[in-house]
Amino acid sequence: MTAPIRSLADSLRRFGDDRLEALLVARPDLASPVPRGIGPLAARAAGATSARRALDSLTLPELHLVEALAVLEDGVSPARLAAAVSSDPASISPELERLTTLAVLWGEDALHLVRPLREGLRTPAGLAAEHPEDPSPEEALRRVEAVRRRAPEVLDALAWGPPTVQGTGTLAGRLRQAGIVVADGDALRIPRPVHLALRGGRVRRSHAAQRPAPEGPELTERIPGSRTAQAVERAVEALRLLGTVRSFDEDPPGVLRRGGIPQRDLRRLAERAGAPLLTYATVLQSAWEAGLLGHDGQEWRPTADWDAHRLQGAEQRWAELVLAWAAGHHLAAVVGTPDSSGTGRSLMSDLTRRDGVRTRRTVLLRILRTSPGLDATEESLAAALSWSFPLVPAEVIREEVAALLVEGRALGLLDGGALTLLGHELVLALDEDVTAADARLAAALTEAAPPPVDEVLLDADLTAVVPGRPAERLLPLLDWTEPISRGGALTLRFTAASVRRALGDGRDAQALLALLEDASRSPVPQSLRYLLQDEQRRHGRLRISRAQTVLTAEPEVLDLLQAAPEATSLGLHRLAPTVAISLGDPGYALQVARQAGLAPQAVGADGRPVPADLSHSLRGGPVDPDLVTIEGPALPLPAAEAVARIRAAEDGQTELSVTDRLLEAIAQETEIPMGIVDGRGGVVVKRARPLSLEGGRLRAREHGHDEEFTVLVHRVALD
Repeated sequence: MTAPIRSLADSLRRFGDDRLEALLVARPDLASPVPRGIGPLAARAAGATSARRALDSLTLPELHLVEALAVLEDGVSPARLAAAVSSDPASISPELERLTTLAVLWGEDALHLVRPLREGLRTPAGLAAEHPEDPSPEEALRRVEAVRRRAPEVLDALAWGPPTVQGTGTLAGRLRQAGIVVADGDALRIPRPVHLALRGGRVRRSHAAQRPAPEGPELTERIPGSRTAQAVERAVEALRLLGTVRSFDEDPPGVLRRGGIPQRDLRRLAERAGAPLLTYATVLQSAWEAGLLGHDGQEWRPTADWDAHRLQGAEQRWAELVLAWAAGHHLAAVVGTPDSSGTGRSLMSDLTRRDGVRTRRTVLLRILRTSPGLDATEESLAAALSWSFPLVPAEVIREEVAALLVEGRALGLLDGGALTLLGHELVLALDEDVTAADARLAAALTEAAPPPVDEVLLDADLTAVVPGRPAERLLPLLDWTEPISRGGALTLRFTAASVRRALGDGRDAQALLALLEDASRSPVPQSLRYLLQDEQRRHGRLRISRAQTVLTAEPEVLDLLQAAPEATSLGLHRLAPTVAISLGDPGYALQVARQAGLAPQAVGADGRPVPADLSHSLRGGPVDPDLVTIEGPALPLPAAEAVARIRAAEDGQTELSVTDRLLEAIAQETEIPMGIVDGRGGVVVKRARPLSLEGGRLRAREHGHDEEFTVLVHRVALD
């Protein structure tokens, strides 16, 4: 006969290695550092912070079970729990198995929720918090039955509503007199036992055991393969937009004080690239997350990885971009919208970062793969995602679903509410390592895309036609032309404005002519040659450069500054013996000048000295572009190795520390003698029961006392 499970530690000791590994993978914070035994593991799992974090991984039916366990008496049976959520034991069995694996409940015939969740869920399932003056369940049922005979429709309306109601009329007075509601400030509150009686002892009206399936019209193709062709076209367009980053060397966008790219610069770049704002934002954000873009606190520029990236084939570049997007922690489609504080979100900044978005994006992509023949609606996708993440606010879910549809389309992964062929391959790649995933995506684009075309057809009306997907060497044509049409062929037109723009970006007209002469089937039209020569002759009559800081001093002082090694980073350009300019901001120039042994003075635009308080507020120093944060905790070592260490400690092969022994006592719910060092260096011995240990503080209750006490762990000594 199997011994009953008496604690969470007992439950975990019955886990096999596979189940312990599943626990650590789902709750990696439990293994950092690796606990020395099952007891410390159980105590850590029952800690308030870790238990609350575990709630975020629950699906809707699992959350409903946890809420019901928090409402019902401790040690409830599975049958009673199933009835409380309007289900049956067989239907809730899979959820109970997972909740047990997650170590948020334990027991078989009698189920126990870990203490932090039982005490921390104050208003579960829309019920009021417990109150000392609440009636007993029997008294609550008597009150409800007495009123139900007179006004059943009123009680039916209250049963599944919120725990607080508004009202001052006759009906409210009768309900208050009958004890159905009680005064709670300016509102009326339904006591929890009364609310449960109204619901017939149930906590939930229904049990959503299955995730709602996406809904929408069936996908149709008037021309077979057209959806794949359009996906390939958008993937190639994303690479074209990524190529516009080259212009950052000549005309880099600025950096906001709080990080990110100014909205006006983003709009300007998108217009120059001839792309919708959110499409362009998606490509830039993905490139930033791939490490291809960075800033020095002043300007955005390609990073050192950009050159290596450009040497790869088009398919490999697209795969790298897509994988960076899928693994990213940011939303590009929310750029420009206000956050909770009213601040506009800027692209490539922490303002577009959202904890958990990578996980929810992955789940949503997998949901889409389950409905390959549907053009799923946003509403149905939001409902499916809400089932998987019930604690995420509805407005956040809707925003992330809309962002996925926009961003996925920009990269060729989605077409409306359905995955493209490339999108299906991405979902498969999510379960592979980076190398295999990159190879899978590159192969998918190579197979789906037609072979690149290496020739161009020129006409005397200044049009150029690339009869297919342009090869890599023809991509510079996009910088010199205006696109007329895209599709099976790419039609471009040379105009005076497009040629001037290319010359302004530093492009070489002679290199273009050499390319056209080599790639064109016919001679280069004379009209095109004249256009290029005329614009080349006019180009550069007026020269404009960028400067952010002006330095004025006596010639010998500027000579000293320019000669100082510290001033190399300023990039000083001497306009006159007493005037120099720098791309660095004023605050940075002040710092460098002081480091060079000079005594600089900050002045305003009118030449007058800036007050001291304003001078100190000038921002200085470049920003480290490599400073990033990582979402959530991660396992410090493979799950199998962590389980092996826990097993070894459990078998007594390692010596337990004071912390581990306290955690063991917490897991076993036992009293132990402990010495507590007081402020004078003496030791006070108490027999106490440890209750929790978090943040280096032990909470315990001394034997024979109802009050709890808290002490720092380093002041606790054990025999």
